Formats: sequence, structure tokens, C-alpha cells
Amino acid sequence: MNPTQSEPAVSLPKGLSIGYRGRKLTGSKEIRLATNDEEIRLETGRHLLLARNGRGKTTLLKTVAQIIPALDGKVECDGLVQFVDEDLRFDAELKPRQIFSALFKNGQRQFALEMAERIELDIEKPYGKLSKGNRQKVGLIVAEARAYNNGPQVLLLDEPFSGLDFAARENVDAVWRENQDNIVRIVCVHPDEPTLQADSAVIICDGELKQLEVDGTLDWMNTRTSLN
Repeated sequence: MNPTQSEPAVSLPKGLSIGYRGRKLTGSKEIRLATNDEEIRLETGRHLLLARNGRGKTTLLKTVAQIIPALDGKVECDGLVQFVDEDLRFDAELKPRQIFSALFKNGQRQFALEMAERIELDIEKPYGKLSKGNRQKVGLIVAEARAYNNGPQVLLLDEPFSGLDFAARENVDAVWRENQDNIVRIVCVHPDEPTLQADSAVIICDGELKQLEVDGTLDWMNTRTSLN
């Protein structure tokens, strides 16, 4: 990872394979989920990650984040990388306002508070008493505030809308559109999600990683025949 580059990017080289290595001690076998037959380069913008369940979406995000190693090849990232898991947790007793105050200063803190207001997050309610959707909002705000005016960024978002209602999704989407400079967003979404703005899409099908060109938006009807 090279955070000093002026423009963020993610490169998935030809021959990259993702999955899980076998372990002799436990007798587990290698699980190879997908291989890339052509180089994929993702630059500033929003890139959707689509596949049916169990095909390797989260595995790919974790491989890009270097949480797990690739089976073959090496992912190259220019920019600071954040993996935003839908299961991200904070201290149950802390209020979102306290979380933002502890993590951020000045402009980033103000950004977090303003985003909380826009997406209707109660910042005075203890984190442990928030609904799943509101806990998810906290994670999204933390990721966006960290990226705000902080150089080239790569944000890896795993099912970021799964707990949000339509209005919250629209408000998050608006924040993303306003703050898209110098950020690569790879957004893992379920294929049945409503139409989303995107610059491209990476799909996993038949054990292959492929990139699709997108003319502004991509929806389920345009991609379902590609996913199996």
C-alpha cells in the first residue's frame, strides 16, 4: 500500500486468485473462490462488487485490505485502505458523539457531526441501544470522516446498506457523491439492491473476477444473467 500517491487506485493483477489456504494441522483443504484472467484497475470513483452468496465478495475485500493473503498474485493499493465491515462494533456505553470526539478533531469531527444529522443518527443515544441500522450509520460516518481531507483513500464497504431504510440510503449516497474526489470506493452490494450510481462493477461468476463497464447506473436486471 502506498498512501503517498496523488491519486488512489486498486490493481487486481492477471492471475490473482482469492480463497483460503489449506491447513495440514486441521486437515482443511484449499478453497479457491475466484481467479482474475485480466488485470482490473479501479481508480477514483465508485465500483460495485456483485456476486451471489458464497462466491467470494467479502473474501475479495479482505484480500484487498490484506486481512487475508491472496492464493496467487498480489493486490496493489495506492492510498490509505479502510475495510468497513457491517459487523463493526464500538463500546456499548459510548454515545456516537463521544465516539466521534475521541476519534476526530476539528474538520473531521465537524464532518462526522454534520453527516450524523443528515442521515438522522441520534448521537446522544448509547451505541449499545442503537438499532442495527443506526449502528451501521456510525461505522459509515467513521469511515467517511477518516477519509475527509486525508489524502488518497481506498474504502472497502461490505454490504453498507443492509440495515438502512430507503431515506438513509439516499442520504448516504448524497454524501458519497459530494465527497468523491481522491477516493476509490469498492461497494459490496446484494444483486437485488435498488439501482446505484457506479463507475464500474466487479462481478464474480463461474469462479472468475470480471469488470463490467457501467453507464452511470447498474441494476439487477442488467447483471443477473452474468451471475451464477
